Amino acid sequence: MRFKLPKLKIGLPRFRFTTSTKSYNSQTSLWRLIFTKEVGKKILFTLFIVFIYRLLSAVPLPGINMDVYLQQFADKSSSQINYFLTVFTGGSLETPSIVGLGIGVYITASIIIQLLSSIVPRLEELSKEGNRGKQVIDQYTRYLTVPLSFVYSIGYLFLATQDPTTGQASPLSNLIPRLPDGSFSIPRVLFMALVLTAGSLFLMWLSELITENGIGNGSSILIMVSILSNVPAFIGNDLSALNIAGAIGQVFQGRFEFLTDPSMVAVYLIAIGIIVLTIGTVIMSESTRKIQIQYARRERMGGETESVLPLKLNQSGVLPIIFASALLTFPRVIIPILERIVDPVSEVGRFLSSLNTSFLFDSTQPAYWVIYFVAIMLLSLLYANIALKPEQVAENLQKSGGFIPGIRPGKTTESYISITLLRLTFAGSIFLGVIALIPLVAGSALFQLSGYQFTLFSAIGGTSILIVVGVILDTIRQLQSLRATQSYERYL
Repeated sequence: MRFKLPKLKIGLPRFRFTTSTKSYNSQTSLWRLIFTKEVGKKILFTLFIVFIYRLLSAVPLPGINMDVYLQQFADKSSSQINYFLTVFTGGSLETPSIVGLGIGVYITASIIIQLLSSIVPRLEELSKEGNRGKQVIDQYTRYLTVPLSFVYSIGYLFLATQDPTTGQASPLSNLIPRLPDGSFSIPRVLFMALVLTAGSLFLMWLSELITENGIGNGSSILIMVSILSNVPAFIGNDLSALNIAGAIGQVFQGRFEFLTDPSMVAVYLIAIGIIVLTIGTVIMSESTRKIQIQYARRERMGGETESVLPLKLNQSGVLPIIFASALLTFPRVIIPILERIVDPVSEVGRFLSSLNTSFLFDSTQPAYWVIYFVAIMLLSLLYANIALKPEQVAENLQKSGGFIPGIRPGKTTESYISITLLRLTFAGSIFLGVIALIPLVAGSALFQLSGYQFTLFSAIGGTSILIVVGVILDTIRQLQSLRATQSYERYL
């Protein structure tokens, strides 16, 4: 049986230029829409919520010893702890603030509820009840966010004071003041965890305000702001460490050999790589396969007889990367804890000790890359069927009198959609895995070239670019939808 990739249509934005005074190109219409009163209020409201979020990010967490933190990060260096917390919380350890957990816990709760909706009959029924069912599911998501936030808070405090590669005390081990016997005060830790939980719940409320009254999806907007807010500091740190300003000064003095300096070459490659990666992400996000749908009942009524079922190349978004990262990060959290419980001389203790030197603790090893890539592919294939549900799509088409030309309704339609989705997802998962691996491979290669470990890769990864590009595209679509709505309102 031959395996053929379906044809894709890349929906890149089109611009129409004309000399007529009654016609405007898309870009001009978009700018005119932004400056309308209604859209302007939404944009200002979103910016106000973002300002509150950034203000809270500068408020230190009560109980944190800021002198220890500032001493460790006085040179704005990025440590393994910083990178590990980036993976754990979805945001860098910019400041141990009251909103240090970010909005990632709320998103994790949403994903869990979404996955349970395909398993638990009650949740599956609610997902089919329209707005009322959605409101109940959203409420369940909020309830789940509370205990998850508390568990994440404990993990956040644990990781902040431990070296994630060894489980031993890190330079930040005194970030939380200790008792005279060297242990932590349990009431202090619980209080700090409760504050972090409250901060996470407050961000959940802010994100919902943006979704209801602002522009774009609130959770995605806050995550994008968290990612982009760290980029300038990391870029400045890397340029300063590589002395790029000095190299440029030498070039202005006529010493053009500095243009081929390994540090300058590394900067060129990073700039080109970010551009290529962004273009590839846009193409992957906008590529769709449109399946033709016909309606027999509408034909007799003289209405519209054809429609399309769009299937995305990347049906699951960034979730496979997030899950794969979490799976590979979990051993770094659990193994140091188990080593303290198990006798180090026993077979289990020696086995756990041997894992500390394995690829699970070193993201620069090819074995780690292979496992990461395979995990992303498998999770993409798994989640695509959960997100689309071919059985439900085929059932809805049959109930509405719709069918795919040449395909019988019912099980045959379900099988056709499933196979098409599998082919699309297989190609999309390869693309997704490559995008996720590029920062890891590039970071290792550039270290070999320049001898410097770029901290920029702590802020920009495959997931970060996918999130930023996705948020921008979704925001543009929402603005275009508002423009179409206002155009129709003129004739009402």
